[in-house]
Amino acid sequence: MRSARIAAILLVLASAFGCSEKPAGFLVWKQDHMTLKTALGDVALLPSTELIAVGHSIPEFSLIAHPISLLYATTTGWTPIPMPSPPSGSVALHGVAVDATGRAWAVGRTVSSEAEPFDPVPLAYRYEAGAWSQESLAGLGPLPGLTLTGVAAGGSAATPEVRAVGDVSGTSGMALQWKSGAWSIMAVPNLGSDWTLHSVAYGIDGVWYAVGRRGGASGGTVLIDRGQGWTEFAGPPMDVDWTAVACDGRGMPYVAGNVATAGELHGVLCRLRHGEWEDVPIARRTSGEFHFLGMGFDVEGNGWAVGGRASSGPFLAGYTPHGWAETPLEAEAEAHPDNETVSGGDLTGIVVDGELNAVSVGSALEVGPEGESEFQPRIFRLGFKRANEVDGPTRVSP
Repeated sequence: MRSARIAAILLVLASAFGCSEKPAGFLVWKQDHMTLKTALGDVALLPSTELIAVGHSIPEFSLIAHPISLLYATTTGWTPIPMPSPPSGSVALHGVAVDATGRAWAVGRTVSSEAEPFDPVPLAYRYEAGAWSQESLAGLGPLPGLTLTGVAAGGSAATPEVRAVGDVSGTSGMALQWKSGAWSIMAVPNLGSDWTLHSVAYGIDGVWYAVGRRGGASGGTVLIDRGQGWTEFAGPPMDVDWTAVACDGRGMPYVAGNVATAGELHGVLCRLRHGEWEDVPIARRTSGEFHFLGMGFDVEGNGWAVGGRASSGPFLAGYTPHGWAETPLEAEAEAHPDNETVSGGDLTGIVVDGELNAVSVGSALEVGPEGESEFQPRIFRLGFKRANEVDGPTRVSP
């Protein structure tokens, strides 16, 4: 499958450049620019090969966020899909996943206002037959303080399963499960009063993984479910906040997270091999600190970990035949008014579909002269750049 896809891509490139050999150049992340003001949290691939991204938008001078979803098709670019909003409150969506039946699931939270987002209530949505609907979690009883940050799908088309994870006010992790048409609260180990869950993943071997932070303990939070329920699993010996977990094409789990040192976050990447954790080195193209916020693989094992830097924009590292390496981004070509400033932004979600095909999403904060602020989306697409090609933006709708 991989060889056929690569051969097809190389054939197109050869035709485009009028030669029979692969043109001189390299892979680079190119930015999709759009005028829509939104913060994107995650992105997934539908069976139709369309991309679906979720996040939230906050109108200028407003403190109420609205859920947003964008659909990408090669013929139309990125277009918004209507999403139902709760009767009141401010909504942010953080994760999206597609199950074996082709349905997409998105999770997040609602609060009274972004000015004091201290009363979160979890939210879940389902995308089916071209439309989003809000999932009812009423059967689970009151869930005050719970923010859902990660979602993954497993099982088969006959018996699909969805799991969402998050934490209650940053003090204790929680996992929800959708199976046989109903949501339930999963039992998790008692890890004390200072731990979280950020991300969840399902491997082809049927094993589930969930990760987060654990205060006062080395290794962070790592939970594993081999079919008998969640159990604690010892993480790598470091004081780390795991922000992402994903399984490669063989079912091998990778964890990405951050270690705080001298006031800065430093990204770390590890994998579980033969029951032991091992560090995964990343070949750098640039210098300076970076942090990880998301990670993803396709079924063939192509993988990327994404995040950002303290002040200079997104960071992406991918798996290559020679190991993991940082991959360059095209030069910033986005114009802004002189009286507005835009921070570099972070990437929080990634979807991978082949060695040469991946899309990552996130957001940057734009601040105006009167202190007003809006989010700008960050969407980067893996592409091929010819030698001596001049950087330039890709304009897409909306």
